[in-house]
Parts: sequence; C-alpha cells; structure tokens
Amino acid sequence: MAQAAAARAGASLRKTSRKSLRNTWGKSAWIGLAFVAPAVAFSLVFDWYPMLEGMYRSLFSWDGFGKPLFVGLRNFADIFRDEVFWIAVKNMLFFLAANLVLMFPTIIACVVLFRIRSGRAQFVYRVLFCIPMVVPYMVVILMWKFMYNPQYGVFNNLLALLDLKELQRTWLGDPRLVKWCIVFMGFPFVTTNAALIYLGGLKSISESVWEAAMLDGCGPVRKFVSLEFPLIAGQFKLNLIGAISGAITGYGLQMILTKGGPGHSSLVPGLYMYNQAFSAKRFGFASAIGMVLFLVSLLVTLLTMRFVKGQEDIK
Repeated sequence: MAQAAAARAGASLRKTSRKSLRNTWGKSAWIGLAFVAPAVAFSLVFDWYPMLEGMYRSLFSWDGFGKPLFVGLRNFADIFRDEVFWIAVKNMLFFLAANLVLMFPTIIACVVLFRIRSGRAQFVYRVLFCIPMVVPYMVVILMWKFMYNPQYGVFNNLLALLDLKELQRTWLGDPRLVKWCIVFMGFPFVTTNAALIYLGGLKSISESVWEAAMLDGCGPVRKFVSLEFPLIAGQFKLNLIGAISGAITGYGLQMILTKGGPGHSSLVPGLYMYNQAFSAKRFGFASAIGMVLFLVSLLVTLLTMRFVKGQEDIK
C-alpha cells in the first residue's frame, strides 16, 4: 500500500511539474524568445563564429586563398620569437599605463561636478560632458591628425606666431614624441561614457551618507578618499576592465594616425595582427596573435575582477 501511494504521489508530482512548465513557457515566453532570437543569432554569427574560426585558423599556415596547411603550435612559437611583436608589446604597455593614469581626471571631474549644489549648473555640465558623444570618433581622430600636421597644423602654426619656430616638430613623425602625441589626443582626459557611469554611481548613494560626513566634519580630501571613491569602486572596476581591454586589443588610433610608424615606434600588437593578416597575407599567424591577445585580455580581466573590490564585493 505504501509503495502504491508513493507511486501515485510521484506521478502526481510529475504531472504538476509538467503543467507548471507549460504555464511558464506560455505564449508570452515564446514572444519574449522571438524578440531575443535575432540578437542571439547575430551574436553567434558575428561574434562567436569569427572568434572560434580564429582559434581554429591559428593552428594553420594560410594566405587566405589556398588550402590551409596544419602547423600546430608553430604560429605561437613564431610569435614569441618575433622581435617586432615584442616591440609592439612594449608600446602597448606604454599606452596601457597611460590609460590607467588618465582614468583619474574623469573621476575627479565627476566628483567636483557632483559636489556642485546647483541643480541647473549640474545639468549644464552634464550636457557639456555628453556633447562629444554626438561627434563621431573618426572625426575627432582626423581633427587631431590635422592639428599635428607639420606644414599646416595648429601646433606648428601657433609656435610660429609666438616666434618659437625652433620648437616646431613633425609631431607624429618623431619616434620620441609619437606615443606622447597619441596619448595627448585624449585632452582634457575626461571620457564621456566613464563620466556618466561615475555620476550614476554617485547619484545612487543615499543622502544620509553625505549628511553624516558633513556632521562628522569630513574635509574635501578625506571625503574623496574615505567615501566618494570607495563608494564608486564598482563603477571604477567596470571602467578599469574596459581601459585595460581597450589598451591590449585596440589599434584603431595607431592605424589611422601613424600606421604604426615611424618605424615601429607606435606599433601595437593589434595593429601588427592586422598588418600580418591583410598586408603580409599570414592569416594563420595573425589568428595566433589574436588568440594571444584574447587570452591575455581575459586573464587580466579575471585578475581585475578578483583583486579590485567594488562596493558589492565588500561584505
């Protein structure tokens, strides 16, 4: 009798579970899946497929046209013996260090803006922060390229007007200056997207925190060190991951401004990968470089998530 009752209870439970599942996956659920399906399909086709294809091609020697020749890990061995690749890595580390240092002007600007009590003034400054988003980034790069031009650029013409012709330079053609010129393109070093993230984090903090700090006599510096920066540590971690990944894998600026020159003075691994694929026709070697950059970026991101604590990580 007990076994029969248990069997009936189990059958009833399975029936209830199936009914609950049918209710869960009702009409509205299928409509939701229909809306999500295009995004998933595009992600699989344009994100995941190229990434997996690149991993596969990194094991072959291939010029993009003929039959690929399997070479195993030889492409990776060639990378680590390639002197130009290590020059590109050295340049990449320079840009990475600059990106990390130049994150702080944005943080300071957002904290100063947040401390402004006038709501109208805050609104005006937020609008000024957002205006650069309207201008395509390509236009900004080409504008700076024009400003750096040694014949008719703004900087050399300004030096001529000030009777300082001895300071005129071929800015992007000087191996000693080219990396600094690329970094200076971010002036005044306030990134719009990052600023909006920080301001959103500051706005979400309860007013009682600021009132308690005021009653405690917390000065501007102590307020930043003890309250404002720790409370937006999660937003800082998000922007930090973006800055690190962008420095490791990015190459658009260098490709448009200098093509990695003069010589290899501004070459970065991403641009070296691009050149190997589309100029040297070494698609397998380029895929191996992309694989190395992916693994390094992934490792650094995981370490950042592990060791940089946001407010949500602090118990």
